[in-house]
Amino acid sequence: MKISPTMSLDAVLEKLGPQNATDYEASVMRDVLVRSFDGQELDSLSEAEWLRAYGEMNAEKTTGSHTTTHSGEKLA
Repeated sequence: MKISPTMSLDAVLEKLGPQNATDYEASVMRDVLVRSFDGQELDSLSEAEWLRAYGEMNAEKTTGSHTTTHSGEKLA
């Protein structure tokens, strides 16, 4: 699946591990992935790229700096 603001959260949840991730975490991760890897295949990311994105996702969800909606639109 190509990384995009409208990609299904299911693909992100599957990669995160659906038993360990929430829809919110998947939404934050999708936005992180779009910023760095928009248009690339999700499965083409290296382990290092995935782990860097995972770290960014955790920082955003922990600090509350996630500033986009589930559709990928920026909040005012």
